[in-house]
Amino acid sequence: MHCPQVAAAACRRAVRAALVAALAAGAAFAVSPLAQPQLDGPLTTRTIEFPDLVDAARDGRRVPIKVHVPQWSGPFPVVVLSHGGGGNWDANYAQARHLASHGYVVLALEHPASNSERLRQGMRFGANLKAMTRDASEVLGRPRDVAFALDQAQAWNESHAELKGVFDMTRVAALGHSFGAYTVLAVCGARPALDWLEPRVDPGSGLGPDLSDARVKACVALSPQGPGEPYFLDASFATINRPVLGITGSRDEQQGTTPANRRRFFELEPVGAKVFVWLTAADHPAFSDATGSRRTNLPSRSRADVQPIVRAATLLFLEAHLRGDAEADARLSERGLQPLAHGAVSRVEVLRK
Repeated sequence: MHCPQVAAAACRRAVRAALVAALAAGAAFAVSPLAQPQLDGPLTTRTIEFPDLVDAARDGRRVPIKVHVPQWSGPFPVVVLSHGGGGNWDANYAQARHLASHGYVVLALEHPASNSERLRQGMRFGANLKAMTRDASEVLGRPRDVAFALDQAQAWNESHAELKGVFDMTRVAALGHSFGAYTVLAVCGARPALDWLEPRVDPGSGLGPDLSDARVKACVALSPQGPGEPYFLDASFATINRPVLGITGSRDEQQGTTPANRRRFFELEPVGAKVFVWLTAADHPAFSDATGSRRTNLPSRSRADVQPIVRAATLLFLEAHLRGDAEADARLSERGLQPLAHGAVSRVEVLRK
């Protein structure tokens, strides 16, 4: 299926028709793909790796990208995926594969100055994490990595042998966990704080530059940060000007950031297509899942219970805001998600404004 000239609603119907056809051809689902949005969709997927990409406009900054591609003819909505501090392009592998199986092409980035190798240097994990999340070039550079990835997608769309015509650049979202949540929020308009950056960036305090990218229409922030060290001020969130889904939980603590501070993030966002999902007992590492890759994540007591809800909420949000699906938007609710709660996660709270 190829529908670059089809109106959004018609294209959405065509995508669904393709998924139904895949079901009829023997995919392991007997119901509509969104009837169980926590499960992988009917499309098979593959990955293409670009480990040596560099941004010549930024002194050759490396930005490796792993592309998750549905095994179907495009174009597909695009999701740029940013890992947390000390992660890698496979830190959210299972989530990327899940989205690709539902008809999204996912650009999983690796930010080398805040990846797994950087975290392990000298085996000084805590000190390295603190340093990378206050490194001026990394805090200000990560959102620009997203812009670079979209530039690459546009170039591949025009001429790459395997990726030509794959990307629907009119329907783009960004997804990130932890440091990646900061990254995608900045891309969607949040202004970073200068107060904690090293080396100092003039004027040394207050709001930093606008790092937003108009191509990104919505974002999903897993473990979003509220105001305070190291990323944001109270005023940082006022300029977020597009739909945002934030997901966190009652045990989501890291680098001194409390769960209550993450709720503060939602309170400070401006009104307009903002959704906040709160999961009881969800801890910080639970929001990344490398299952299916050769990598592992930090251990989590709640990952197995958190991930189905994260995948369902993310897919429903993207269906609503990239494909215009009102039914998916309605199902992104406590009533729609609570049936997925089990084990450590006993309750799902969904707030909107």
